[in-house]
Amino acid sequence: MVVCKCRKATKLYCFVHKVPVCGECICFPEHQICVVRTYSEWVIDGEYDWPPKCCSCQAVLEEGDGPQTTRLGCLHVIHTNCLVSHIKSFPPHTAPAGYVCPSCSTPIWPPKSVKDSGSCFHSKLKEAIMQVVFG
Repeated sequence: MVVCKCRKATKLYCFVHKVPVCGECICFPEHQICVVRTYSEWVIDGEYDWPPKCCSCQAVLEEGDGPQTTRLGCLHVIHTNCLVSHIKSFPPHTAPAGYVCPSCSTPIWPPKSVKDSGSCFHSKLKEAIMQVVFG
């Protein structure tokens, strides 16, 4: 466990800025497309690809893409329009926990790495999924 700059305990680490990030700070614009994983993953292997790519279409993600990207519960980043297409490819009555990441096949909801269900990360991801499901 490490401590974010806002003083919250977290397991997450921004590989790009080399700082711990919590469920609130991960939503800041400077971390929008960053490679974020657990601190222990960074200790074992801090290598990462830059610039990052959308986990669905593999297009390069650009700084400033902000509202056009969504971070999934597995921490991969996806273009929001790719997320819409991806979710629509599932049967219509799929529960949110049934949607999986196109890259790693783990459920995109709920986020396992951020335990605070009231965090900005939870809220933004839930909002993105609900906009697709309920239009």
